[in-house]
Amino acid sequence: MSGRARRFPGVAAPTSQTLQYYAVFLVLLAICVALSLASNVFTTIENLGNVSEQVSVVGVTAMGMTLLLVSGNIDLSMGGQVALIGVIVALVANGSNTPAGMAAGILVGLLLGVVNGLIVTRLGVNSLVATLGSGLAFGGLAFLLSGSQPIVLTDRSLQDLMNLRLIRIPVPAYLFAVVIAATAWFLHTTVGGRELFAVGANPEAARYAGLRVDRLRFIPFVIMGFLCALASLILTGLLNTADPGAGARLPLDVIAATVVGGVSIAGGRGTVFMAVVGVLLIGVVSNGFNLLGLDPNYQSIFSGLIIIVAVAVDSALQKRAARLSPAALSGGADAPGAAPVAATLIEDARRGPG
Repeated sequence: MSGRARRFPGVAAPTSQTLQYYAVFLVLLAICVALSLASNVFTTIENLGNVSEQVSVVGVTAMGMTLLLVSGNIDLSMGGQVALIGVIVALVANGSNTPAGMAAGILVGLLLGVVNGLIVTRLGVNSLVATLGSGLAFGGLAFLLSGSQPIVLTDRSLQDLMNLRLIRIPVPAYLFAVVIAATAWFLHTTVGGRELFAVGANPEAARYAGLRVDRLRFIPFVIMGFLCALASLILTGLLNTADPGAGARLPLDVIAATVVGGVSIAGGRGTVFMAVVGVLLIGVVSNGFNLLGLDPNYQSIFSGLIIIVAVAVDSALQKRAARLSPAALSGGADAPGAAPVAATLIEDARRGPG
């Protein structure tokens, strides 16, 4: 087993994980080739720019979901967060000015992330249940504040910014690229990122080894709140409208993108790069449906099936890893080998990359 598999319990054997990665690449490549043959528009610069713009909202929030899944949690409230933040941005911007609205949106996003993090870490509520409930509450509040009606921004400066193209590439694509770089740096090169892998792979062993597990699990929720604010600013700017129902489909697309990219639902395994590949896969499929004039309901069917297949593959990899290293995956600090594994994790995290 490779050094990476030894250091991060829960990581499948290199051959299986590599095959999974190549499979995602091949599916994306096959779809791109098929669409380029089916439509002359697909490979144009304008359409590729449209794809990068379309995936920016899902992509930005998918980076936050990657951090959460790696740490062993999940967030289903992102749709409600994006909707509520957008409504607040519009209300403040129309009542004052656009910069004030943007600042209010970011502050509210951070606050919503803190709320989710406290519910999970302090109250001990399962993240799936906690964020499902908070998402419904956030979405309901968005409808109340907006009067169940979309709010049009009277000042078009945010729309002008988000529709601006630099070297024929839209601003949201640049924002997505910055978020990718920052997330990859944090998750794959810093001690905090490596500790997230440890917590997600085996929280009890990580706690036994001295990690502050609750704090480490809290941080990704706050980051997700900030990224939801950024995604909401992008979406509100592109539409010049805050729609309280705009984020309804977002959790489905984000989860589909991350799990198909190999980020484990069970925690402790995943890469930012492959999550980006998953985002591009979902975005290219959506773009293809639009270009070919297909019924968008088929896209929901595709997304649902892709989640089932990706989770099934992840489950198979987890079972294979358990057979190869049952002690490391036994799930308890008192289990044979748990303490040495946790100690190795922490030692590797503090030593840094390399």
